[in-house]
Amino acid sequence: MRKKQWIWLIVAVAVFALTGAASVAVNTWSQRSTMAMAESMMESLYTGGENPAVLPDEDFIARVDIVGTIMEDNASGVVAAATGFDYDGTIEYINALIDSPSNKGILLYVDSGGGEVKASDDIYLKLMDYKAITGRPIYAYFEGMACSGAYYIAMAADTIWANRNCWCVNIGVYVDSYNFAGLFEKYGVEEVLVKAPENKAIGAYGVPWTDEQIAIYQDMVDLIYAQFVDVVAAGRGMTPDVVRAKNDGRAMLSIQALESGFIDGICRYEEFADYLLNETGTAIYEPVYEQSLFEQLLTGIYGTVSSLAPQSDVSAIRELVDAKNEIVVMAYAGY
Repeated sequence: MRKKQWIWLIVAVAVFALTGAASVAVNTWSQRSTMAMAESMMESLYTGGENPAVLPDEDFIARVDIVGTIMEDNASGVVAAATGFDYDGTIEYINALIDSPSNKGILLYVDSGGGEVKASDDIYLKLMDYKAITGRPIYAYFEGMACSGAYYIAMAADTIWANRNCWCVNIGVYVDSYNFAGLFEKYGVEEVLVKAPENKAIGAYGVPWTDEQIAIYQDMVDLIYAQFVDVVAAGRGMTPDVVRAKNDGRAMLSIQALESGFIDGICRYEEFADYLLNETGTAIYEPVYEQSLFEQLLTGIYGTVSSLAPQSDVSAIRELVDAKNEIVVMAYAGY
């Protein structure tokens, strides 16, 4: 590691410690300032986050992981390593596979409860582009979970196998919003909303939804759900009516999914990998994303810095409100 990086790392740790100590005395803004400084410093120091620069020269089937909550706005690099799914990295990796003459197919390794509809649809469409451009097959294996948006992505696969204890399918979408009127009243906060026309600013923090506004979003959710059903129908060779009849939004154990035609088989991952090798004569390439010691230290700092300072009631409310600053259509297990 370069001497300069170590110096900056020591400086960063010192600043984090000082910020954390100061935040104990200033609870209302401590967590936000600490996290903002942590993320800013790490992004200025971290130079990783790239996909494997060199793909194999020999023929290979590329494993593409769909693991964690599928979100479009997850940061790349060290932050993605600490928080889960790397949306940008997944898209870039599929693009690299399209351009690779040695690549002979994709194995989707799925262990996810789903996530944002848009992010799931983006990856599904990118995989469909891969098939259209290259003519190569896509296989999918479900490990512990492959629900909702993760199942949506897997509809690009030509065949799907799963662990016998996997929870999967869970076809459906939702929007989730909060009304903070009662909470605002408790803390003496009033939201002043001036708008035009009537249905502008639906979901404003301190203003309850009207029945009409709920109906507006219900119409949009129904349209996106219909899109989801059409994707499953195309991927599994069913009609939309059959898809709706076989799954009402619930998660299914793999044996139930097999009996309903939502997957093609049940086995352990090692058995499926051996099957692909025997069937295609092509080895599976699993990219290794190794972090240097420097990067590991930064990841560890990012994962623990949020616990340096306690939160007051006001800062907790601010964080909750910020988290609900926009309405996102989700396809995620459990709802």
